Amino acid sequence: MRKVFEAPEDAYFEFFRADAAQDAEAWAAVMSYPHTRVSAAGRSPYYETPEDYAARASWTERVATGWVRSVGVDPVRIHESADKVHLAGGWTRYNAEDEPILRNRVTYILTRIDGSWGIQARFGTDSFTEGEEIDSSAPVGVVAAHLENWVAGDVAAATETLVYPFTDVGVGRVHRHVNASEVADSLYAEPPRRVDDIQSVREGRQGIVAAATWQSEQGTAFRAVFLVARQEADWRIAAASIIAPTG
Repeated sequence: MRKVFEAPEDAYFEFFRADAAQDAEAWAAVMSYPHTRVSAAGRSPYYETPEDYAARASWTERVATGWVRSVGVDPVRIHESADKVHLAGGWTRYNAEDEPILRNRVTYILTRIDGSWGIQARFGTDSFTEGEEIDSSAPVGVVAAHLENWVAGDVAAATETLVYPFTDVGVGRVHRHVNASEVADSLYAEPPRRVDDIQSVREGRQGIVAAATWQSEQGTAFRAVFLVARQEADWRIAAASIIAPTG
């Protein structure tokens, strides 16, 4: 019988319970599909079905590091709608002596499909160290420039700092655009009139997640999270999830 998650946080914490139990099927059941995990380090595995996810699940490499379990940090809702939530979270890995061996900060994109919440995508900073001071001004500036160019109608400039394939996460869909033309056709149908706010919500040395809000030409409010990855000396946007108004 399919497990139903009544709240996004229920799916989030079940993710870590199934992971610690090394239960591939239960772990796969926490996700919405298609599912992806986009990493600032450049790895972006994609899973079409629960069977695909379960078949590729492996704990061998982690166990070799001394890992016995991962504990999720208390999640915080960044943006929410009836069928989509951006959740700032992450985890700490522990060994058998209950000592922390690795930490990470991740933004989870949860969607409500057929009455149950699941994790549609994960945006990983994958370079987080507890207590480390991170200057996020440069990557946040990349997102600001991206949106301001979009406001100005300069789609070529807006897409110039994207990583391809560029991941766009919706409800029950994950699009991996291979070029600027695909992005323009998919994301830029309703351009912003003004950008209201941009701030970093998850930070690492190699990647940050920025949250942004803007008003469209029609006066409707949009909310989004962007994964910005360091690529050599530059910062580039690798993925986005946008919550559009409904109704």
